[in-house]
Amino acid sequence: MIIIKNLLPITALCAIVVDGSAEYVHQPISLSLCSSQEGMEASSEESATMISEPHKHFPRQIKHIVDVADAVSPDAIGLPDDQSYPVIDISPWLNPSISSDKEKEDVVKQVLEEATTSGSFNIIGHGIDDALFDRLYTAARSFFSMSLEQKMGYSSGNNLAGFVAYRNESVASIHKSGSPKEQKDLRETFSMSSPTNNDGNVEGPHEFHNAISEYIEQLQSVEKATKQIFTAALSSAKGIDLPTTYLKDVEEDATGLLRASSYPSTPGFEDATKLLPHSDLGTITIVASSEEGLEEIRDGRWYKVPMGRGELHVSVGEVYTMWSNGLFKNNIHRVSKEAKRDRISFPYFTSQGKRSSNESVKDVGISPICHDGEEPRFPRTSTVDHLRKYMGAFTGGKDDLWDD
Repeated sequence: MIIIKNLLPITALCAIVVDGSAEYVHQPISLSLCSSQEGMEASSEESATMISEPHKHFPRQIKHIVDVADAVSPDAIGLPDDQSYPVIDISPWLNPSISSDKEKEDVVKQVLEEATTSGSFNIIGHGIDDALFDRLYTAARSFFSMSLEQKMGYSSGNNLAGFVAYRNESVASIHKSGSPKEQKDLRETFSMSSPTNNDGNVEGPHEFHNAISEYIEQLQSVEKATKQIFTAALSSAKGIDLPTTYLKDVEEDATGLLRASSYPSTPGFEDATKLLPHSDLGTITIVASSEEGLEEIRDGRWYKVPMGRGELHVSVGEVYTMWSNGLFKNNIHRVSKEAKRDRISFPYFTSQGKRSSNESVKDVGISPICHDGEEPRFPRTSTVDHLRKYMGAFTGGKDDLWDD
């Protein structure tokens, strides 16, 4: 049976970060944590398995896994004929009143299987209409086909709001490449955060703005249901009673970030990977793209990720790996040099934190969730804290991770 509990009457002080700092709020949390390291970063002497600096661990881990996969073949292949890519119908969690416990439990089992192996899967039954996807892609193509001068009119100077021009960001600042053509991401983006009335957002052309805004609003119920499923999966695997909404509630007021991304064809860059191998830093990412180009490591080698019409792709980020104490696997992916010409995708990064002007307050996050007798492998953290550590280590303390 799926564990569905009311929120426990216990609160801890959690921080919500706004404009590079934080405000404190009380949020309900469970005591089912690796409490031996509660509130501190343990040294290796305290726990032989503790990874005290995750922002250094993950790049090393990713490089090793990528090197192994590249040794098999640097080129991605499709799944064998006798295998199909995991596509999970999450509708029982979006329509709980008309769904049985068995139907919901089946979804949890499927998600748990994929989250603990490759860290990714596609979903259907999310309730977002095909007509909205059509409007979203049409409006995005219209926007990105504008002249650079016109698009720069929608730039805020902040890489996380509005337009960012081609080759102005760099995953390579963290995940290195020997190719001079791959020192910058081969894409241009337009970003909007949720809630869509956020003062920091840039309003794009009318049709584009409306389509993005409606899509973000509809994603909220998808995010909520997906995080409930991950919570149930974590409860089942750890043998711990977690409130059904736990993984959503711990960052209840956090913003999400949608990045409309265009990967234009560019003469001279045909042999360059458009976005280098990496895993996302946060909790989960929900991606819409009906076009080829996304590739990931499954079973030790590179595979192409198929995206059927109306399907969304879900990948596990590094924060969920830490919060699950390594149970959920951070998905390693890239955008191929063979990506479809002028590919457009819409990654939605959940739980990006909120911002305030108080630089002195730290976002305390949560400790890893462990079963009885399990030792914590990661320090207490939050999405914002993890992002900040990356910033300090890899960008020289600049204002945001994507600055160059």
